[in-house]
Amino acid sequence: MLNYSIKDFEGTKVLEISGNLTSSSVDMFYDIVVRLTEKESIMINIENVGLISLAGLNTLVDVSQMAKRKGKRIILLWPGDELKKLAETMEVYYSLIFAESLEEGKTKISFFV
Repeated sequence: MLNYSIKDFEGTKVLEISGNLTSSSVDMFYDIVVRLTEKESIMINIENVGLISLAGLNTLVDVSQMAKRKGKRIILLWPGDELKKLAETMEVYYSLIFAESLEEGKTKISFFV
């Protein structure tokens, strides 16, 4: 199960998710992200996600590319080493934008947009 809330950090939406991002939750996650990125770039706090499956990783890549096509960006906050290693192994690391703080995420949004 995936839980979420939406917060604001200095005018930028932060989607906070917790639980597992797996095949059973990616459709809901995708719909939420699509809705949010219609208007603006967002940051997604993934520090409380216990498990990101291959389906979850593929969805992160899909929403990142979808946002980029719309001129928006998705920044993944506080990724774990396991996610970074999985992204590297699956050769999608450079399709994602990672940040270790809200401030860094906000800076990367302005840099990449």
